[in-house]
Amino acid sequence: MSSESAAPEERAVAHDESFGEAIEAIRTRRSGHNFDPDAKLDDETLEAVIRDATLAPSSYNLQPWEFVAVQDADRLDEVVELAYGQEHIREAGTAILVVGHTDAKTADRVFNEWEEAGRMDEASAEQTKAQSVEMYEDERMGRDYAVRNASLAAQNLLLSAHARGLKATPMIGFDQEGISEFLELPDDEIPVMLISIGPSAGEEPDRLPRRSVDEVLHRESR
Repeated sequence: MSSESAAPEERAVAHDESFGEAIEAIRTRRSGHNFDPDAKLDDETLEAVIRDATLAPSSYNLQPWEFVAVQDADRLDEVVELAYGQEHIREAGTAILVVGHTDAKTADRVFNEWEEAGRMDEASAEQTKAQSVEMYEDERMGRDYAVRNASLAAQNLLLSAHARGLKATPMIGFDQEGISEFLELPDDEIPVMLISIGPSAGEEPDRLPRRSVDEVLHRESR
C-alpha cells in the first residue's frame, strides 16, 4: 500500500518513522534553567546553531535577522540586569539576542540572487523588490515583519541546540530599549528574543500540561 492510499493514522505513523529524529526533537525540546556553569559553549557549536537558525523560512527569502552573542562575563552581568535579574543567563555562559530588521534592507542582494538563479526575470525581480520595500515602509508592518521572521529563526536555533544536547531557553522579558542600546543595534533593527544557551546540568521538572489538539484545532473558522 502506498503512503498516499494509507489511512490518515497510518500515514502519521509512517511520517513519524521516516522523520523520527526531527519529530523527537520537537516533542522533547524543553526550556529550562538548569545550566552547567562550569561548561562553556565552544565557537564551533555556536556557529553551527546560528547556521541552522539561518535556514528558517523568511518572507521573500530576505532573511531579515541578526544574532548577537554575548559571552564575556562582565557583559553577561549587564544582560542579566537588562533581563530583570534572570540569573540562568549568567549560568548558561552565552546569551544570544535574535534581532529583526524592520525594513527590507537585504532586498537588493536577495532579488539579484532570485534573478541569477533563474527564479525571476529582471523585470519581475525589480517589481517584487519594489513591492517588498514599499510594504515594510509602514511602521507596523515593518515591526511585524521583524518579529515574525526573526521568531522563525529563533525556533530553528532552539531545536538545533536541543539536537546537539544543549539547553536553550527563550525570553521576551527584557528591557528592549536598554538592550538595543547596550548591543548598539541600528535604528532599523529591533530585539525580538533573548536566548540563554549552554550545556545542560541535568534534568528539569516535568513539562506542565499543554492544551490538547481538540481544544486548539478549529476547522474552517474559529
